[in-house]
Amino acid sequence: MNKALNTREKLLTHARALIWRHGYSNVSLRQIAAAAGVDVALVSRYYGNKRGLFEATLEGAFDTPTVETAEELVEMVVQLFVSHPRDATDVSVLHLMLMNAQDEEVGNLVREQQQALLQTAVEHATGDQTRAALFMAAILGMSVAEKSLHLKGIAPYDTAEYEKQLRHMLTSALAYQP
Repeated sequence: MNKALNTREKLLTHARALIWRHGYSNVSLRQIAAAAGVDVALVSRYYGNKRGLFEATLEGAFDTPTVETAEELVEMVVQLFVSHPRDATDVSVLHLMLMNAQDEEVGNLVREQQQALLQTAVEHATGDQTRAALFMAAILGMSVAEKSLHLKGIAPYDTAEYEKQLRHMLTSALAYQP
C-alpha cells in the first residue's frame, strides 16, 4: 500500500510541475510518467486519465489563508511573492493560471476554480468585484513582468525595492474608484 501511495504522489507531483509550468495540452502522460519514474498505465489505475490527474492537481491549489481586510490581503500577497522560491522546478498557482486558463480542454475548469475560490476570497477582502479583478490583474501582471518579460525596471525579488514596487501595484489596484 505504501508503494501505491508513493506512486500516486509521484504522479501528482510531476503532473503539477509539468502541466502547471508548460500547460495541459503541451505535456503528455508519457512525459509525466517518465518524470515520475513509473509506467504510464499507472495513471489510468490511480486517476482514470490525464484529465483526472489534472483535476487532482487542482485540489487545494486555490486555497488561501483567510484575510478580512484589503491591507491584510496586500501584505499576504507581498510576503508570498517575496518568500516564494524562484528555482526552475518550483511552480505556483500563478503558473497554473497563466499556462492553463486558456487551454481548450481544461481552461474553463481553471477559471471556474479561480473564480469560486480565489477570486471570491479577494472580493471578500476588498469588498468590491472590480477592485478584486484589478488586484488579480496586478498579481498576474507582476508575475509576467518578472518571470516572462524580465523587465529591467522590476527590482530583484529579494530586495526592499521589489516589495515597495509590488505593494504599490497592489494598493493602486485597490484604490480604483468607479
